[in-house]
Amino acid sequence: MPERVGELRWLWITSRHPQDEKFFLYYPNSGVADARVMQVCDRGGIEHAILIWNVCHECRCGLIAKISMIPEWQRQGLGRRLVQWALRQGPGYEWVTSSQSPDGRQFFPALAAETGTALTNNAEACVHVDLVNRAYPRPRLVRDI
Repeated sequence: MPERVGELRWLWITSRHPQDEKFFLYYPNSGVADARVMQVCDRGGIEHAILIWNVCHECRCGLIAKISMIPEWQRQGLGRRLVQWALRQGPGYEWVTSSQSPDGRQFFPALAAETGTALTNNAEACVHVDLVNRAYPRPRLVRDI
């Protein structure tokens, strides 16, 4: 069961969308530069992909703190869709990423070239970004990312 989604709510979500195999749950931030989360679950509520990012509108910067997904869902454009969702929340901002896996070292430069947004590896986030004290408000189902 996805975090902060009750059993009845999950049953309602899955029954309303019987053809969907992937469910996108967006946990908006609750603070100025608190983490935002997009969790992708299968019909059983098992998380198979997650993106955690921060945006600071005061400093006009963003941080991709984490992106991961199961191998079966990789190389299908899902990671690209997730990061593009995050980038739309800080258009024209300076974006940095946390340290990257071998896959990430290929993924982020390709995405940077495609979007025109520099995704600087392992750079410092602004002082307002709080990586430690994350709050996870109740998520909402997002139909189109």
